[in-house]
Amino acid sequence: MTVDALRIGSSPRERTTTEAWWVYPAIPMLAAAMAFAWTLHGDLQRMYGMTSDAWDLAYDQQVIWGITQGDWFYSSFARANFLGIHLELIFVLIAAIEKLWPSPTVLLIFSSAGLAGAGPAAYLFFRAILPAGRRASPWLAVALSAPVPFWAAIQESARDFFHPENMALPFALLAAWAGIRGRRGLLWTFCVLDLTCKEDQVYTVGVIALLMSAYGAPEVKKHWRFILYLAVGWFLIGTGVVQQHLRAPNGYTDFVYYRWLIHLDPKVPVSGLAVIEALVRPEALLILAAIVASMFALPLLAPRWLLLAIPPYVANVLSEHVPQNILNLHYVMLLLFPLMVAGGIGARRFLERVSIKPAMALVAALPALLLGWGTGGVPPALLAWNDVYSRPNAVAQLQAAAAVIPADAPVNADAGLCVWLANRHTINDFPDMLEAGSYVVIDSDYYLGNNTTRAKRQAAADAILTSGRRLLYDDGRFQVWSPVGD
Repeated sequence: MTVDALRIGSSPRERTTTEAWWVYPAIPMLAAAMAFAWTLHGDLQRMYGMTSDAWDLAYDQQVIWGITQGDWFYSSFARANFLGIHLELIFVLIAAIEKLWPSPTVLLIFSSAGLAGAGPAAYLFFRAILPAGRRASPWLAVALSAPVPFWAAIQESARDFFHPENMALPFALLAAWAGIRGRRGLLWTFCVLDLTCKEDQVYTVGVIALLMSAYGAPEVKKHWRFILYLAVGWFLIGTGVVQQHLRAPNGYTDFVYYRWLIHLDPKVPVSGLAVIEALVRPEALLILAAIVASMFALPLLAPRWLLLAIPPYVANVLSEHVPQNILNLHYVMLLLFPLMVAGGIGARRFLERVSIKPAMALVAALPALLLGWGTGGVPPALLAWNDVYSRPNAVAQLQAAAAVIPADAPVNADAGLCVWLANRHTINDFPDMLEAGSYVVIDSDYYLGNNTTRAKRQAAADAILTSGRRLLYDDGRFQVWSPVGD
């Protein structure tokens, strides 16, 4: 393999220069390595400190562990097949790793790697889309991509632990790079990987198809419709047929959060004003503005491409589901790819019109870094919930308590404990779906999950004393209660 063959971020014309081409990708790679360690460390602090969420970290861990046991995609949190809720076939790949190491740490490694990998993937995309003849192009690609893993929006997804959307973003960016560079095999591979992350990624692949129609290499551009057909087919067959079949009779769907728009939710009045208020939620608009600002407002120079962010934005803010409708946590991820496409095309147009010194391009990194520190949610960002990252490691203490529970027994536990007890057929967060046959694990220093309220949780804990359960273990922090009548 020649040296030129390794210069995957450069065009043939650029490879004739004598600059140290490897410096450019090295910077986002170094930033990604730092971001990976930072994100993974924060998530592990929370998981080991018993402040992780049952929904969706323990939820996903149980599904993935179940795949390794031949219990394909069953979720006891939903009492249904998970594929009927979310079409996330990439779980099979993760389950192959968990077959060797059945630990929730695997999920956090995949998640952190996906979020960190968005930086180098963004570099390849920006480098490919920017004009080849400008010396500022590689430096602007560096400035736009290196801060990506530290964006406030990325931190939102990081503090939500594991979701396949974290891996979907680098897959989409790599597909875009491959298509612009004419690497058809890689383009199709990354498109398929992207689709396996979640059913809503059909929109992302649709955006990739449109991008290829305008900026794809000649051998790709003429086939952009087939990429669009792939997205449409995946939606029609995956969501329209497979999920509908698997969902019945007990599964649920996120479509329930839009019932209010057709007067099916009596608690939410429907009016033109209510819809407008939903569309202009200040919290969502601020997050959207922060993403655009993190790319030095360059998406504004590609207004037609910027319009592609409107459908996922509307789909999120019109939902009844909090925090989806304010673009918090992982719900912001679907917007990032169309916004980054607009940012790349806007940067291309900027460099085609304005000549700047290469060093000046690095200024574009400043807004992203400042916004990441000032509005991010992972320490040391200013808006981080530091308390949930600072609790001591209590895993050994919990494992000693859980030793009195049979390995295959159903368990109902406080939210922060669930992920460590999720490698079993039936696990739920206390007090959701509490059944008489379940063991109950209580944490006196409990972390309140996002699926209950403090009053509901306390009422259920008080009721245990008269429920017919027997106290099996109590070390002053963790209590284990037997099934009713045991």
